[in-house]
Amino acid sequence: MGESMKRARRAASKSYGLIDRRTALSLGLTDSSAYRRVSKGELDRLAPGVLYTNATPPGWRTRVRGATLAAGPNSLASHRTAAVLYELEGVRGRMIELTVPYTNQPFPDDVIVHRTRRLLPSDTVAGIPVTTVERTLLDLASLLPDITLEKAMMSAIRKELTAPHQIGELIAEQGGRGVRGTKRARRVLALTDDGITGSPSEVDTLELIRQAPVPMPVCQYEIDLPGGLHAYPDFAWPLEMKIVEVDGLDTHGSADRLHNDLQRQNLLMELGWEIRRFSARAVRRDPQRVIAEIVMFINA
Repeated sequence: MGESMKRARRAASKSYGLIDRRTALSLGLTDSSAYRRVSKGELDRLAPGVLYTNATPPGWRTRVRGATLAAGPNSLASHRTAAVLYELEGVRGRMIELTVPYTNQPFPDDVIVHRTRRLLPSDTVAGIPVTTVERTLLDLASLLPDITLEKAMMSAIRKELTAPHQIGELIAEQGGRGVRGTKRARRVLALTDDGITGSPSEVDTLELIRQAPVPMPVCQYEIDLPGGLHAYPDFAWPLEMKIVEVDGLDTHGSADRLHNDLQRQNLLMELGWEIRRFSARAVRRDPQRVIAEIVMFINA
């Protein structure tokens, strides 16, 4: 193996085994030598101007990074691809979606490309340049229904990737006329006033409650307990002294967490609170039964 190829492989090892044409040339790997190695199967041409140096098949993140390299400077993984990289709830799939400057050419194949005239705020996730989580949420607002966007937004807040005021500042700065999804983003952001930053099942339950003939609950309501303890139930109706909790498989997480949760539940009941618990599975599989039981419980 020639010295130029060794240098190229070392450089590529820092970026998913990928190297772009400009970097390869700067390391002494000529176009003709790269072409010969591709024809021999020693290198793969992953995208225009991007070589893949590893022997194993490229994974999804490798292809995303290759697409950002092929699309040129200041190209970012964005929209649904960014949401998957951030692991936001409610967004799935392995499509590759980029936001690139208008002047960039050429674009990689099999990629959804969004053009922009402005330099977008960026971050890096797993070595991949990506739109910030706040910008990602604004972009998602043009593609997703309210409930799915709410799940993504709440999960970003719950993971402490952002905060409501940071999302609001980004919308104020970059939303507005000509930016699709701005109204939806503002509408869904307003729902954070409910105080919920819980699981997707809690978001689904809250959406059911909003459409039901019951008063709106207070989410994550703080209740003082004896011994200086506090409880923050998922949904509370303080006037009615009633609580609804939604439990997933990881609700308690450990024996200590289960012990503490049961202790708080018993203290709440001693204070006169009535409690109903539902599994995340029930909310997902039989939402109408769940909401019917909540309506009967609250209105009793």
